[in-house]
Amino acid sequence: MSFKFRLQRVLELREEHEKAKARALASARDNADAAHRAKDEIANLRDHSKQQISTTANSGPRIGHLHQLGFVLASLDERVLLAADAAKLADDDVQKAQEMLEEAARDRRVLDRLKSRHTDTWRAESAHKDRVAMDEVALAQFSRKAGLTAADDAASSNTPIDGSHS
Repeated sequence: MSFKFRLQRVLELREEHEKAKARALASARDNADAAHRAKDEIANLRDHSKQQISTTANSGPRIGHLHQLGFVLASLDERVLLAADAAKLADDDVQKAQEMLEEAARDRRVLDRLKSRHTDTWRAESAHKDRVAMDEVALAQFSRKAGLTAADDAASSNTPIDGSHS
């Protein structure tokens, strides 16, 4: 007879839940990486635009052109801030997903430990039952041999030593 853990289905569900949380964490990390890349791209574009304004200012530009570049730079500054906020939200999502994964793993480990304890108890009980059964067999064999020896002793004690029968 093999060990049957009564909460096996619950353990399997917890394992699936943990895997789902791991996938959610991976997705959140991918989203956070994408948000950080987008923020970096916008920041690089802003830095490039700022250098372009500096270069244009040194070459004697028109006022309208500088004014337009100022609007573009202000717009890029706003987009960098929005991208930074989006990256922070994505990082928060990663943190939440990490916490949920840790909680799911903890729940699964609790059931794993419970299963291990139940398995150890079942093994100990099974070994004890086997020992009891073997002891009973050995005792029965010993009793049978002791009974045969006693019968042989009784039969031999009823016969006289000189070999004559009564």
